[in-house]
Amino acid sequence: MSSLDGQNLFGSGPHTIKARTWQRAITRRGFSGVDGEFALDQGLRSRVIIQTGRLQSDAAASLGTLILQIEDFIDGQLHTLIDNYSHTYQLVLVENFEPTTPVKHGRGYWCDYEIRYRQLS
Repeated sequence: MSSLDGQNLFGSGPHTIKARTWQRAITRRGFSGVDGEFALDQGLRSRVIIQTGRLQSDAAASLGTLILQIEDFIDGQLHTLIDNYSHTYQLVLVENFEPTTPVKHGRGYWCDYEIRYRQLS
């Protein structure tokens, strides 16, 4: 079961977490009279993690509360994200949370969402 700082916020519906590759900062310089270029490796910087899924609830009010709880993590602090396979992502900044559909009513209330995290090295 995935969690954010130990809170099970995403267990109401299916979701996926995809970690993109780490970004490396490299400064390249070319000089007159020298073939090629010099590359200065400045190390790893960060990587983006995208989570998509669906939030579901029996009542519209409790779905709204769940959305507010997730939005509270957009606080500029670093968090720990654990996915469904118990892979731990530490030093994670929640950059963006966005419901991608309006709240819909069918078998309960639901909406799809996307969260963008940035994991610092």
